[in-house]
Amino acid sequence: MPRTPHRLSRGWRARIVVLSLAVMPLVVAFGQDGVQPHPRVDKDGPSLRFDFPEMRIGVAEYDEGPTGTTVFYFPKGVKGAVDVRGGSPGTVNATTLMNAYEAKMVQAVVFSGGSWYGLSAATGVANGIKELKAKEGNVDFIAGVVGAIIYDVGWRRYSRITPDDRLGNAALRSATAGSFPLGARGAGRFAMQGRYYLRGTGADRFADWPHSGQGGAFRTIGPTKVGVFTVVNALGTIVDRDGRVVRCKRNTSNAGCPTIAEKLKGFAPIAGNTATRTEGPTGNTTLTLVVTNQKLPFWALQRLAAQVHGSMNRAIQPFATEDDGDVLYAVTTDEIENPSLSYMDLSVVASELAWDAVLSSLPEVAPPPALLDRQPASDRLRKYAGTYELYGGSELSVTVDAGFLAATLKGEGRAYFDANRKYRLRAAANGDFVVDSPAGDVVRFVESAGRVTGLTLNPGPWAISARARP
Repeated sequence: MPRTPHRLSRGWRARIVVLSLAVMPLVVAFGQDGVQPHPRVDKDGPSLRFDFPEMRIGVAEYDEGPTGTTVFYFPKGVKGAVDVRGGSPGTVNATTLMNAYEAKMVQAVVFSGGSWYGLSAATGVANGIKELKAKEGNVDFIAGVVGAIIYDVGWRRYSRITPDDRLGNAALRSATAGSFPLGARGAGRFAMQGRYYLRGTGADRFADWPHSGQGGAFRTIGPTKVGVFTVVNALGTIVDRDGRVVRCKRNTSNAGCPTIAEKLKGFAPIAGNTATRTEGPTGNTTLTLVVTNQKLPFWALQRLAAQVHGSMNRAIQPFATEDDGDVLYAVTTDEIENPSLSYMDLSVVASELAWDAVLSSLPEVAPPPALLDRQPASDRLRKYAGTYELYGGSELSVTVDAGFLAATLKGEGRAYFDANRKYRLRAAANGDFVVDSPAGDVVRFVESAGRVTGLTLNPGPWAISARARP
C-alpha cells in the first residue's frame, strides 16, 4: 500500500517539505541518487517446487534497497479476475480484470516493493514482453500486464531505491518454470507484518515488529493444478491453524508468541481501554495470485478470487483494513475440464493453500552472534569511532565509552534507534557488535585497506548501509 498523501495533516506536509529541503545537500553528498543499483536475479535459498510449465516465475532485487520484484509470466496468456479488499491499494490495470472478459488477456502479474514508485516495474515487464514478442516477429503484440505494490519504504529502511523498469525487465528475463523463492525474496524482500498491535513509536516498541516475505503453496487434484503465491506485508499478524501468532519479534524466530485470542484480549482497544493512534509506519499490504489450469467462466473465476481472498482473514488478523492495500489476482490457463471438482470445491482447496502460502512467507531469522566474554581493548575499539552517514541525512555517531563502543543517532532513527539516545554496542563473534536494546540489532563495520569505510546494520537480507564520514 502507498502512504496516501491525503491522509497526512497539513502540519505533517509542511514538516516533510521543510525536511526535504533541509537534507537535500546531504542526500546528494551520500550519492545514493547517483547510484546505479545492480539487479540480483538468483533463486538461492528456500523455494517451492511444483509442476506448472505454463507459468514462469522470476525475481529481481536491489540489495542497495533492499527491495525487489516478483514476476509471474504466462507466455501463452491467461484469463484473469481481481478482488481488491484493502482500503489503500496500488495497482496497474486491475480495473481491466473487473470487466468480465472471457479472453486470455494477461501475460504477466507483477508484484513489487517501493509503494507507488514500484509500479514502474510492471511497465518494465510489459516492455520486456514487447521485446520478446518482437524477436518472435510479432511486432504488433500488446502485453497484458497487471501489477500491485507493497509499501516497503519508510520506517523499516533508509534507502529510497525502489523497483523500476530495469528491475522488472530483469525479473522477467530471469523467469523459469517450476520454482518460487520463499521468504525475504523478490517483492517480499523487506516485507513486515503485525504493525497493528504496536501503538506509538520508538525503537524498543519496534523490536516486536516482525519480518515476513513471500510464500507459496501448490496442489494437484486429478488433472487440476492450483497454486497460491502471496507477498505478506500486512498490518495484521500471521496466525497458524492452532490460533497462535507465529512470529512476534523482529530478530527472533523462536520466541514464545501468544494465541491470537490472548493477544486480542490484552490489546487495549479491544479490551475496552483507550489508546491513541499515533503517527508511524502504516503502509501495509498483502498481494496474492491464485493460478489454475481448470476451465472457468469469468463469473466462477471472479468467485474464486473473492472466496480465497475472504478466507485469508483466518491467516492474517486483522485483514483488509483501511491501511492495507490487499489485492488478489486469480488467473487460469483454461486448459482442462474436471467435472469431479466443482468450482466451489476448487475455491475451498485454494483457500487452504492460501493459508499455507501465508505461513511459508515467514523467512528464517539468523541466530544472534554470540557475545564475547571480554570486550576488545579500548585502543582497538577506537578505530571504529566516527560518524556514519545514513541515506536521508541521519547520522550515527560511534564513540568509545567506559570500555565499550557506544552509538548515538542524530536525525530519524527509523525502527532501530531513538534519536539522541546512547546505545551500548557489545562485541560479538566474527567481529560483529550487538546493539544493547530489546531488538538486539547487529552492527558490522566495513573495512577497506585497513581503514573503516562504513557499517552495515543487520547484515543479511535486510541489510542497511551507512558510509563513514571522512
